[in-house]
Amino acid sequence: MIKGQILNRESFISNLSNILGREMPKDVVHPEFSSKPQLEIYKGFTQAQLAEEFHKNAQVNKAGSGGKIDSFIIEKKDLAKTVAEKLVEHGTGPIIAWNDERFAEWGLNDVLKDAYVWTDEKGRENIDKALNASYGVCISDLSLAETASYTVIDKLGKGRSSNFLPLNYVCIVPQSTIVPRLTQGMQKLHEMSKQGINPAAINFICGSSSSSDIELNKVWGVHGPIRLTYIIVSDL
Repeated sequence: MIKGQILNRESFISNLSNILGREMPKDVVHPEFSSKPQLEIYKGFTQAQLAEEFHKNAQVNKAGSGGKIDSFIIEKKDLAKTVAEKLVEHGTGPIIAWNDERFAEWGLNDVLKDAYVWTDEKGRENIDKALNASYGVCISDLSLAETASYTVIDKLGKGRSSNFLPLNYVCIVPQSTIVPRLTQGMQKLHEMSKQGINPAAINFICGSSSSSDIELNKVWGVHGPIRLTYIIVSDL
């Protein structure tokens, strides 16, 4: 990607400052907060404790969704078996998965042998496959315990449609990716940005899709999968 240029920035800001009757600002001074409660939530929790909180909050979401969200905490040795079970839970059908080498590393090749793998060079075909998929499979890049949210950071081989269009979704959540809440999640993304990692899109997702019209008739699957299963892996 060609790096962009900002033209006439100084003169533009100077003109705005003159109109506002003040000098052009030279520095940005961030306000000091009198208290920071956002840093106290789950403070000092171990990764195992954060995983339990993620699971607990996913169960709260499950109750609110009428059972359309679920979560499990397992060990890596049970991952292939659990994923295989979840990929037939609502009947058999086409599967779409990311182009992610971790699936092979974690012993999922056999489970996903018939899955369509997102291939950037195929363009529109990827979206068509996702549209017709009964199941999608992904790995959370960053997970938020407070809201039981997984994060999809767009990269090559991981198109957004692969987790947006399938009817059912299975998200593998490595315990090591779980942070207390969005506060720490944004801190990690900020560190990525400082390292030059700036993805085209970052999506925080906390459950299956639902929407209500003005008559309060809830409809599931409007903006994403109807059902979502989290598989939290304690030793990843």
